Amino acid sequence: MRREFVAMAIGTSCLLIAVAVGAKQGKKSSTTDNISGQLDQAKVMIEKMHKMVKSGFAELQDARSASNVARVNCVNDALTAMKGLLRLAEGNFLAMQEAASRKDKSGVEHEFIKVTIAYNKTDELNGQLQGCGGPSTDGAIDGRPYIEKNVDTDLPNVDPTEGLKDLDPSLQNPPSASPFFNTP
Repeated sequence: MRREFVAMAIGTSCLLIAVAVGAKQGKKSSTTDNISGQLDQAKVMIEKMHKMVKSGFAELQDARSASNVARVNCVNDALTAMKGLLRLAEGNFLAMQEAASRKDKSGVEHEFIKVTIAYNKTDELNGQLQGCGGPSTDGAIDGRPYIEKNVDTDLPNVDPTEGLKDLDPSLQNPPSASPFFNTP
């Protein structure tokens, strides 16, 4: 009976060790999958950032060709920030690849978060860039709006201030309302 008990204890301990080793190996493969998935997502985000910057340069060229100074300034400000964020994201992506080669999961996640933040801010700036210039200023000359006046023919041509100059306003002080205070 004692031999059976020792054999059961050894078998159980071997089984527990095998389960622990298998679980550890399973975690490594899932960590590797997670790291490679984050690398792929970061690469896609950086490619989208490149496309946003490229479309920003096209917007800047359109604004320059239209000689719209306000739009050029607005697009240029947003584009400058987008280029800086893209440069930061590329640096973070390189750091992310280095951490992945070391199998440093927390380092990869940290750099992935930085790339994600840069992407979100670049996307926001891209929306701002697309809205630069406001309404069309095609009718503007030297930045001043050209106002065209259209008068409906059904409206009367009478000047509403016509009889107001003939009135002579009375500028006398009103009588006192107090019986105790009398003014001469």
